[in-house]
Amino acid sequence: MTGPALGRATWSGSPFEILTPLAEVAGRGEVVAEQNGESEVIYESAAHPGWLVKLYLPGLETGPPEVLDRLIALPSLMRAADLEVVDRSICWPVSRVVDADRTVGVILARAPEVFTVPMRMIDGAHAARALDVDQLVQTDPEFYTRRDWSPPTMAERLAVARGLAAVGALLERHDVVYGDWSYANAFWARGSGRVFVLDMDSCGLTDRPWVESKNWDDPHAPPGSRLTVVTDRYKLAVLVLRVLTGLRGPDLRAVHAALPAKVRQDPLGMALLTAVTCGDPAERPPLPELHSLLMAIRDPRPRPVRNQAVSRPVAAPPAKPAPVPERKPSTTPSWPGPPPWAGADRLLPLLIGICVLILLVAAVAGMLASMS
Repeated sequence: MTGPALGRATWSGSPFEILTPLAEVAGRGEVVAEQNGESEVIYESAAHPGWLVKLYLPGLETGPPEVLDRLIALPSLMRAADLEVVDRSICWPVSRVVDADRTVGVILARAPEVFTVPMRMIDGAHAARALDVDQLVQTDPEFYTRRDWSPPTMAERLAVARGLAAVGALLERHDVVYGDWSYANAFWARGSGRVFVLDMDSCGLTDRPWVESKNWDDPHAPPGSRLTVVTDRYKLAVLVLRVLTGLRGPDLRAVHAALPAKVRQDPLGMALLTAVTCGDPAERPPLPELHSLLMAIRDPRPRPVRNQAVSRPVAAPPAKPAPVPERKPSTTPSWPGPPPWAGADRLLPLLIGICVLILLVAAVAGMLASMS
């Protein structure tokens, strides 16, 4: 059976009872991991595809079985919104595997394919690889180039940080102590930044045994002490800082200083700094508060400052006068000065000469008429 909304194995869609005899899930499908941490082997159940059987190392101290049983049943008491986070983002145990009266393992939902990407190997071939947080907390672009991956975007980093904080907030609300936040214990998906938190079967209720994790250990939790949600507030804040910046190392103030200035100075930045540096663990912000602050951040990248002078409406430039058409040169010959008959001193003699000529013509005409 699978979760109806997600179309895959989920806690809500589990076909198992709280206790499952080993013989029922002994048939092995694909082996996912061997000799990994506290597990001897993790394999997909041949009888129940989509479900993983995690068998513990022989002789491993697993703690009181009733604690694991209560943890397995806890989602049944959750509100719908929390149960949705469980089904979507947490590899929550659904059954305790027993052999006679011994706890030998647990049954878990297999991570969806969205968390698996092709990775270029040394020989140039590509192989499927699940992305864990270790592949996100990197600053060298060559790390991604060698694997044929694009570097994670700020939007992806923010989505992963939000998803991890959502899981941490849920666990704190139900007094579940995770205690082992680190690079290897969560998958993330490209694009969406969706997360899938692993190794939930070792969680405690109210507290849990101390777990060593170099560069993650709470400075106020001495080795051997019981861990609580206050320790988780420290470790998850460290994880969020490293996810957002890509920086590793023990100097958490330097990691915090690598945040965008806008984030460092706002409530989220101050909450993260308090969580990882305060002298009193009781001052660490609760994880539901940290999650709310992350959700309030729209985009931690600095935005370009708009030039207000440029943003005002600019008056349109005055219209240019219409161009005057070029005159074509005249074909009439031009005179270098006034025509030869221009001027009063030359016009009067001309008129007198014309009058004399008319009188002479009239006189000749009269003489000819008298002779006839």
